[in-house]
Amino acid sequence: MNVTELQQLAAMEELGSFSEVARRFYVSTPTVTRNMARAEQFFGVALFSRGKNRVELTEAGHLAAAGARRTLRELESSVAEVRAYDRSLRTIDVVSCAPAPLWVLAPRTSRLYPGMSVTTRVADLAQTEDALATGSCDVAVLPHPAEDPELLSVHLMDEHLYLCVPTDHALVDRDAVAFADLNGFNFLLSSDLGFWNDIVRRSLPASRFLVQDDEFALNELIRTSSLPCFTTDVALERRYRDVGGSRVMVPITDPEANVSFYLVASKKSTQKVARLFA
Repeated sequence: MNVTELQQLAAMEELGSFSEVARRFYVSTPTVTRNMARAEQFFGVALFSRGKNRVELTEAGHLAAAGARRTLRELESSVAEVRAYDRSLRTIDVVSCAPAPLWVLAPRTSRLYPGMSVTTRVADLAQTEDALATGSCDVAVLPHPAEDPELLSVHLMDEHLYLCVPTDHALVDRDAVAFADLNGFNFLLSSDLGFWNDIVRRSLPASRFLVQDDEFALNELIRTSSLPCFTTDVALERRYRDVGGSRVMVPITDPEANVSFYLVASKKSTQKVARLFA
């Protein structure tokens, strides 16, 4: 049986007539009749009881229709698996625990692999580590080197967290601040911060956060609101977010606010991304 015959046999149980199946598949009723006759030849049993004005599936026909649906699902799964594998050969999937490393890594990867597609996403630390462990990414960015001997890691970049405050804020004249100085203040916060989100929330248990999913809305609030927010030295260097001249950046001194990021991949898959580790 071919795929069309399997599909039409499965549809017979739902639609109940050759003519209705013909309408669904945009073919003539005699075409469906011939296909179902071939299905009966394939199984070697009667799949339909034919009356003067109606055709019904026999018990064997219902069993054959169920088998057809099962076969179609398996075929669909197989096709999806093959396509996903083919796509993986032409795609480098990168997961990062923070957004800034992708600003460096994505163009570098595209430059080193001009014939490949590069997909990137930001996740929290646990999700990033899980993607690496399960092989659902080719390379991950973590805030620590790999400890597992089956993993390869190389230093990618450093990033330092800054407080970003209006010029009339109580902390504007400080040369540096610690999280302890910030605890209790309320903050604007982007939703797409990866593990930085966990660090900030864990370090500021008494603070509340106005979280924004929309980048444009967040930028407008930073321009017009008196609430402090956060930025980093990498964001400032790359002018990722223009806060205008109405805000001052103050470095945060806590060790967890100063992070070294590492590129990490399984040794089994490093052949695919070897140029990134050269």
